[in-house]
Amino acid sequence: MSEDEAGGIDRGRMRNRRRGAWAFALAMALCAVPVIRADDAGPAPRAVRLSSVDGQVQISVGGQVATDSAVANSPLFEGTRVVTGDEGRAEIQFEDGSMARLSPNSSLTLTVLRGAGANSETEITLEGGLGYFEVQGGGQTGALRVRFGESLVTTNGFTVMRVNLDTAPGALAVFSGNAHVEQGGAVSVDLHGGESLALSAADAMRYTLSESIDPDSWDTWNSDRDQALAAEAADKTGASTGLGQASNPAWNDLDANGSWYNVPDQGQVWSPADASDANWDPYGSGYWMSTPGYGYTWVSGNAWGYLPYQCGMWNWYDNFGWGWAPGAGGCGTMFWGAGYYGGVNVGRGYFGYHPPMRPRSPMRPIRPMGLIAVDRHTVGPAVTLPARDKNSPVQIAGYAVTPMHTLSVRPAYDRSTTVLSNGTVVTHVGGTTATGQGRPGVAGYVGSRPPGATGTTAKGTAPKAPSSTHVASSGGGHVSSGGGGGGAAHASGGGGGAHH
Repeated sequence: MSEDEAGGIDRGRMRNRRRGAWAFALAMALCAVPVIRADDAGPAPRAVRLSSVDGQVQISVGGQVATDSAVANSPLFEGTRVVTGDEGRAEIQFEDGSMARLSPNSSLTLTVLRGAGANSETEITLEGGLGYFEVQGGGQTGALRVRFGESLVTTNGFTVMRVNLDTAPGALAVFSGNAHVEQGGAVSVDLHGGESLALSAADAMRYTLSESIDPDSWDTWNSDRDQALAAEAADKTGASTGLGQASNPAWNDLDANGSWYNVPDQGQVWSPADASDANWDPYGSGYWMSTPGYGYTWVSGNAWGYLPYQCGMWNWYDNFGWGWAPGAGGCGTMFWGAGYYGGVNVGRGYFGYHPPMRPRSPMRPIRPMGLIAVDRHTVGPAVTLPARDKNSPVQIAGYAVTPMHTLSVRPAYDRSTTVLSNGTVVTHVGGTTATGQGRPGVAGYVGSRPPGATGTTAKGTAPKAPSSTHVASSGGGHVSSGGGGGGAAHASGGGGGAHH
């Protein structure tokens, strides 16, 4: 090869490097300065995750329908209304691990969604149907309130409850923890794990308090969702420590579907198992969803695709492939935390990579605006990339690193017993319930809970405790005015099926 030829090759390589550096700088600039400004100039906006969708689910904001066919991973802002169809189900995850779940033919609105951490404030209004609410509490997060009809529910510590608004003015069942219910100035009552309350439509001062819970056909679905999340949490690593929102269940999605690497000069880098294919594209599958105030936002089609598209940066690492780095600031503040939201968060891609273009928001949006599906088939570099597993070391940014290992499995809870609010331990044997004293056990909730939490319950056939009808007194609490009643009237039965 002549010197001129060699020099030409070197000059070509330099041009490619300069082009790559320019493209990298441009991408960083575009990502570092998001282009969409929120309409609200007040406090920094906050969003939570629509974490699971089954069947028809509608999302609307301020009376404007965003989509009639909602998909998981959609960010939900204050004022968002979620409505499920005849066979629709939806789950919303909050940053601290709290949950809200809707069964078919139900609706709720995120009426208040502000602040962060201990200063956050959340209020959910159930407008119809049947909803389940799991509130983490614990003092490290702000207040979470649930409204239904004229009633307001607040909780103390970890609490799991079911609200039925099929028949106004509604009924509440507390599977675990403690809840306080107020209905205007007429009713003020405390409920503990294993108790249920049915409000009276005829007399706002009257309600029925039962020391048992009638099972509902959707209790099994709620329990199954908790079991699935608990199984996913079993793969937890220590990667999210110090990266903000450490209690967010979305971190567990990453632990369960990829590998974390602690890379010198880079910090924590996560890569999904699918990224071992050089043709895999972090923006290969998903949707653009038009959101009032933010225009089109990206909704990933990957089951784990929430946090890696709301904070941090995707980068291509030579001889390794795609990885996502939360960055030094982690995910304490999402992109919209400063009142802005950009298109895609790709810092450095391989030469020739182009992320999808963000659609231009229409001047006069069509209602409903719907989703714009994205299904890209990119061709990556002709290289062989290492597998993304929990054991194989890899090279990232010039360093040999080993995947982070799963932390010790958290303690398993004995679901064969129930701890009642008065401290009595109930033992369930062969589908029956036995107790020496206190209230009978309650067939109830199966799910995960923080270590040290009390009021755990287990499935089983339990005798129904007596119920009583009360009339609210002017001093709060409740006053018995005779027996009768049987708690909230609601259909019962095995898992699945609509509520009545």
